[in-house]
Amino acid sequence: MEILFEERLAHGILVGVVPDPTAADAALWPEERAFAATLGPARRPTWIAARLALHRALELLGAPGAPILPDPRGAPSLPAGWVGSLSHKPSIAVALAAPDEGWRVGVDVETLAPARPRIASKILRPAEEAAIAALADPWPAILRCFSVKEAIYKALDPFVRRYVAFVEVELAADRPEAALHLARGEGPFVVELSWRLEPAPIATARVRAG
Repeated sequence: MEILFEERLAHGILVGVVPDPTAADAALWPEERAFAATLGPARRPTWIAARLALHRALELLGAPGAPILPDPRGAPSLPAGWVGSLSHKPSIAVALAAPDEGWRVGVDVETLAPARPRIASKILRPAEEAAIAALADPWPAILRCFSVKEAIYKALDPFVRRYVAFVEVELAADRPEAALHLARGEGPFVVELSWRLEPAPIATARVRAG
């Protein structure tokens, strides 16, 4: 496993690795190997890489080793006392882990190219659309909204246990803040987020009740 980075952020330990389609899965727990064997050849390398990244993040935190399998909603099920999230693309897999201190965390990794500006109409609220419309190159800002909202949704899911639409979150254009407009009125919640473009577009978020 080629490690791209290991970083301590305000939201936890972030680890990025390069998926390798030729790599063996010997580093996985037996339960993880059995699950990986059920996946198709396109998904298996990134699934394995994301699990290894999450294991590494937990190791850096001093967490006990244990198999990490999907819970009923598809999120990684971690040992008691720890929270985490993962995301992957063919060229990179990332994982975020932290002690369980009441926060839940989310991470998302994307690719900058090819640009897909048509997704804007599906993910932006009116204020976001107005701010982005004034930009000479709107795509990075659109991608930021998409990725940060994905990370927030992952962190929110343990609390709301449902699909949250993109328009239920509104991001500030000039600062790392988010306002929730949850359709079912859940909350209140405290939301923190971060966004970066290097070495890949990566968003992290953490959410707690309050």
